[in-house]
Parts: sequence; C-alpha cells; structure tokens
Amino acid sequence: MNTAHYHLILSHVPVIGMAFALFLNIWALIKSSHDLRIASLVVYAIAGLTAIPVFFTGDISAQIVHTIPGITESLTEPHEEMALYFFIGISIIGALAIAGLIFGKKSKIFLHRITFILFVLAMLNSYFALATAYTGGKIRHNEIEFKTDTLKLMPDND
Repeated sequence: MNTAHYHLILSHVPVIGMAFALFLNIWALIKSSHDLRIASLVVYAIAGLTAIPVFFTGDISAQIVHTIPGITESLTEPHEEMALYFFIGISIIGALAIAGLIFGKKSKIFLHRITFILFVLAMLNSYFALATAYTGGKIRHNEIEFKTDTLKLMPDND
C-alpha cells in the first residue's frame, strides 16, 4: 500500500465520523442525556484526530494521482481547497471536543454549552465535509457525473 491508499481509506472517517457525532449530538440535546453528550464528544474527537493524517497525506496522494492519464490539477484543486476548509473546521471541532471531555467532567454546564457550540460548528462544517467528499470522488469516480434522468430503472412496457 502507498500513501494514496492510506489517504483514501482514512478519508472516510472524518466525514462519516462528524456526521455520526452530529447525530449523537442532536439526540443528546433532545434527550438532555449526559452519556450521549460524552459519546458525541468522543466521536468528534476521533473525527478530528483522524483528519490529521488524512490532510497530511493529501499532497503526496495528489502527486501519485497526477501520474494517471487524465487526472489534472483542475480535478484535484477544488478537492484540495475544500479539504483545507474542512480540515480547519474539523480540527477546531476535535480540539473543542477534547476540551469538553477534559473540562466537562467537572462542570455539567460547561459540557452542555460545549455540545451546543459543537452542534453549531458541525452544522456549519457539514458543507465543507460534503464538498470535500464530492470533489474528492470526482477525481476518480466518473459515475458521480452520470445523469440520473437518462437512467431507466424500469423497462418501457409500450
């Protein structure tokens, strides 16, 4: 396996992790559950920590993928730009989650406030998560460009 393999394998964790943490966070806010708040912080922290190797293997992966015919800078540049914004956002979210795990043990009010702040930040960062995943998929997944209106799921019975 090379760096591009590691990048592709790990790249799903921050995106899916943040989505799962956001779901837990929303459920924790609805249920006012201490345990769900802690669980969402743990998942946010894992997503944030996993984003570090994903981000730093990106440049080497781009060098590898640029050796493939048809893969140009115009395909990778939008992904790199969105990835930078997502990385900044998920890093802040992960750091705040770790702070919440540390300081939330002593103060339930702090834990409640940090989970609400993380909810807002994760909602805002969701755009960059989706844009990063979408632009990354466009690099080697041509099926993303497939027009579904031309797809016939059922044969014509005329």
